[in-house]
Amino acid sequence: MSNLSDRNLGAEARLKAVFAREQARGIEMATWARLIGLGAILSWITALDQSVGNIAGYICIAILACNGMGLWALHRTRLFRPWHLFASVAFDHAAIAAVMTVPVVFNGEVMPAALTTRSVWFAVFFLMVVSSATLQRPALVVWSGLTAVLSWSAVVVHALREPRSFTMPMDWPFHSTSLNEIFEVMLDPYYIDLPGWLSQVLILMLVALTLAAAVRRSKMLLVSQAATECERANLARYFSPDMVERLAASDSPLSQPNTRVVCVLFADLTGFTRLCENAPASEIIDLLRQFRIRMEQAVFTHGGTVDKYIGDCVMATFGLLAPSGRDPAAALACAHDMQDAIHDWNRERAAHGLPSVGLGIGVHYGAVVAGDIGSDQRLEFTVIGDTVNVASRLMHLTRELEAGIVISDEVAGAALVTDGEAALAGYRRVEEMPLRGRDGAIALWYRPLALRDDVAA
Repeated sequence: MSNLSDRNLGAEARLKAVFAREQARGIEMATWARLIGLGAILSWITALDQSVGNIAGYICIAILACNGMGLWALHRTRLFRPWHLFASVAFDHAAIAAVMTVPVVFNGEVMPAALTTRSVWFAVFFLMVVSSATLQRPALVVWSGLTAVLSWSAVVVHALREPRSFTMPMDWPFHSTSLNEIFEVMLDPYYIDLPGWLSQVLILMLVALTLAAAVRRSKMLLVSQAATECERANLARYFSPDMVERLAASDSPLSQPNTRVVCVLFADLTGFTRLCENAPASEIIDLLRQFRIRMEQAVFTHGGTVDKYIGDCVMATFGLLAPSGRDPAAALACAHDMQDAIHDWNRERAAHGLPSVGLGIGVHYGAVVAGDIGSDQRLEFTVIGDTVNVASRLMHLTRELEAGIVISDEVAGAALVTDGEAALAGYRRVEEMPLRGRDGAIALWYRPLALRDDVAA
């Protein structure tokens, strides 16, 4: 279980690294959004204050812009810490509140502080809360909403402390004698609307909580999508693209062990040991990589599944997920394509002065047990049983029979039913052949190596 825990911790660390990169991009995006938003507010304030007599607003816009760019610059250094985000958000809201407490002069007269609570500056709190959502931290969004509420409340309290400011009980509109009385109170420049303030506080927090929930939801979707794509990538290593789509659309199609009738193919790169004697490591790795690429292409072309690689040997199955009567014929066609691919590859190698390689293939058709085997540290889906063992033995017989392909009588019979005699053109039949490590003998068919050379010529 400790290995599983370590693996989970490793996956969690990788996800954190991904989120850290996305957060860095979010800071950059938030900086640009801030500058654009502040530019729009600056234009609006300039249009309202044509005399440019109240510089506090312009100073606040400059401070907010500098704070955003400063955070962006800081996060690109090693000095950056997550708490800088929270400090920056709190500073933003404190700066907005500070400018709202500065007296506003209009036509030479100081406006009542109560009127300041009805200015455009309250909307800037929303801009800051929304921009915090781009940083992909739900807690930061909630913090932004909370500091906005506290800063806005401080502005309201400051206005209430003005000597001529007044407010009314929460239910006073319901006890008023007329609408005129209500309008008279609400239009008074010294009146502070406490019900309105509470509504604004509520809306601010609801917006922050909603955005935080949306950010958390997006992170969960990102984690789920990353896990799904990882699983899809793992499937793509073994299954053809169309089969990957079918597996992705199914609910755990491989989870329960069961018995299935499939065609098993083993393909072994002959001469590999000799090639490795004096070849450098990079050449050996490239040889195996090129071999596997060609084998995978042949398997996937015919709807097969790459079960595993064992050094210079590949094991593939046909009919594992969607069995049909054509599985043996598909495996046989795959074996022919594999031999063709090796022949073409040898021509490429000869052009570069490299020695040729050979390929021995064994194919058998029968029942197997399919399921997940292994431990918590490494789980593998595979097939096991006598059919697998026989296919492996047939592959080893290619050396003894000087054949490129050896197939069992079961494969030959099924291929004859679906594709006719053309499927076995060039094959020779052996009535009885013993297999190493297995009692009794079996009938088989093989395709001599010389035949492939004649066809290629």
